[in-house]
Amino acid sequence: MKTLDEAKKFLKDNNVKYVLAQFVDIHGVAKVKSVPAEHIGSILKGGAGFAGGAIWGMGIAPNGPDYMAVGDLSTLTLMPWQPGYARIICDGHVNEKPYGHDSRVVLKAQTDRLAKNGWILYTGLEPEFSLLRKDEKGGIHPHDVTDTLPKPCYDYKSCSLIHI
Repeated sequence: MKTLDEAKKFLKDNNVKYVLAQFVDIHGVAKVKSVPAEHIGSILKGGAGFAGGAIWGMGIAPNGPDYMAVGDLSTLTLMPWQPGYARIICDGHVNEKPYGHDSRVVLKAQTDRLAKNGWILYTGLEPEFSLLRKDEKGGIHPHDVTDTLPKPCYDYKSCSLIHI
């Protein structure tokens, strides 16, 4: 989408009631605020407000300014697993300026710097997944009942149970 009017039509046509204004903290953890869809314009203009001091690792003191998540209209998408919701990725702003501790702001600045030298940054991602199951009460658990480690990433435990 390129315009606010296109975004409003998209939200209405898809029965979206709330837009999740999303950014990631310094640790790469997604943070969101649910904003009524009719206020999409405020996310694009001033941003969705967060208490700056409450965001871990962003360098804002408890009595510091608010962190405003300003939406990037090109990222507005539906949340297929959550009917009635859409998501927009945001850039962090503090005192009405892009915030230098926001990872997306930093990435954009670096790609602009590289472009000025005639370089292009190519990047990729490593998608990962977890196999989960629901119990009879709707609780979510690892699919493998022997997977009981609190941080099983890169652990060889479950592989040692395989018999050939």
